[in-house]
Amino acid sequence: MKRDVAHEVAFIGVMTALMAVVLTLETYVFIYFIKPSPAFLTIPLFIALSMYGDWKRAFVGGTIFGCCSFVLSFIVGYEVFFNPLISILPRTLAGVAGYWILRGLSALTKGKGIDIVRAVAAALTVVVHTVLVLGSMELFATGGAFFDTVWQTIIGANFLPELLCAIFLVPILIRVIKRYTGARK
Repeated sequence: MKRDVAHEVAFIGVMTALMAVVLTLETYVFIYFIKPSPAFLTIPLFIALSMYGDWKRAFVGGTIFGCCSFVLSFIVGYEVFFNPLISILPRTLAGVAGYWILRGLSALTKGKGIDIVRAVAAALTVVVHTVLVLGSMELFATGGAFFDTVWQTIIGANFLPELLCAIFLVPILIRVIKRYTGARK
């Protein structure tokens, strides 16, 4: 079944709203404990959005997460993410990288064990995402104690839980998205 433009726009709108709500809830749940807050659900969601279709949808999936992060940074005062080169660009690139990682791993395994392949691709995409965000912070953010705290928090407290959540949730989310959109396998 070929999807028309209206369906694509509606899907992007629904996913943007879902991403915004989930990211906002995560942020406000953890804002008093960990700053910046971990993205236990939003990272798996953005990776799943990036892996369910073609590279153009991967671009959209990463960009949705980046834009939501950018807007939310002004609401909660995460100054380091005020810069779109830190909040949007790395997420867009990580989404496209995640798609190509999945495609490469799928080709290597000839489509066998797709959920395991998706979990491994999700883990690698989390690593790529973290490296890109931290690299962008290094290049485009000003230094200081806040920057050091952000860096240590992301590496220390956020990375492992985000990695584990992505490994377990991405295969499930891709199945749900594919079922919702009527896509094959």
